[in-house]
Amino acid sequence: MKNIKIFKKIFLISIILLFYFNNSYAVENKILVKVNNEIITSIDILNEINYLKILNPKIQELNQKRLFEISKNSLIREKVKKINLLKLIDKIYIEEKYLNNLIKKIYKQKNIKSLEDYKLYLKNNNLTYQYIKNKITIERLWNEMIFQKFISKIKINRENVRKEILNNPDEKLLLSEILVPRIKEEELQIKYKQIEMDIKKEGFNNAASIHSISETAAKGGNIGWIEKSSLNKAIRDKLSNLKVGEYTKPIITPSGFLIIKVENKKLNKTSKEDLNKKIERLVRIKTNQQLNQFSNIYLNKLKNNVKINEI
Repeated sequence: MKNIKIFKKIFLISIILLFYFNNSYAVENKILVKVNNEIITSIDILNEINYLKILNPKIQELNQKRLFEISKNSLIREKVKKINLLKLIDKIYIEEKYLNNLIKKIYKQKNIKSLEDYKLYLKNNNLTYQYIKNKITIERLWNEMIFQKFISKIKINRENVRKEILNNPDEKLLLSEILVPRIKEEELQIKYKQIEMDIKKEGFNNAASIHSISETAAKGGNIGWIEKSSLNKAIRDKLSNLKVGEYTKPIITPSGFLIIKVENKKLNKTSKEDLNKKIERLVRIKTNQQLNQFSNIYLNKLKNNVKINEI
């Protein structure tokens, strides 16, 4: 009986993704997962795959089963956020003017000139504008909630920031990450071997999409350019001897075990910036880093308190 259920699930995944790769067919919309009373359908899975593709094009290199699992897990995280936001607010909504400004920032970062061009870009990637608006709304409300809930716990010593700036070279690092939950040492070694195998087979970015519990997983673990002086000492020390293309062994952090890859390095163009301005800017960066840690920890805690049933 168990083998029959497994076969049915694999068959369903194959059919769904077969239709995904062949747009000439219509997909029957079936409920696949329930997160409390929120549902995830086959259409949701297809839309999420398309969404993740524009965030991390390399994800297309993965096989169908992994694409399905990654998109499913991404949607589960989003549903958990939505469920808990609705415990605090009446509806998932932000003002249209504010939402439009957020969307404008997104398409400007992609060097897309206008909203109409962005809508066309989404259409060409089999996504609707409304789908993107919904995702941005949930993410913004979640970030605002995290800020309100945890900002009082953020502790940053400005004098220590000043010393870090003065004692570290003006260098910026392009980083990617894989964050896994805190687990026992023997379990971590097994998990790390699995991750290393996927890094060798699929590349670091796709391994991040498969294994990472961080919000950056949707972007293939891409953190972006980070000033070396903004990193805490433990991480700076781990990265100090790494060449471009190399990655760390797991680093213990409050939100889990972190593997970081150095994608690139360059001199920091803000090296001549006024010291006080640089301190304030790095304080903001460190604040966001701590809030991201609180967000990961809190989301994984909430996830354990919801019922997730695969149909």
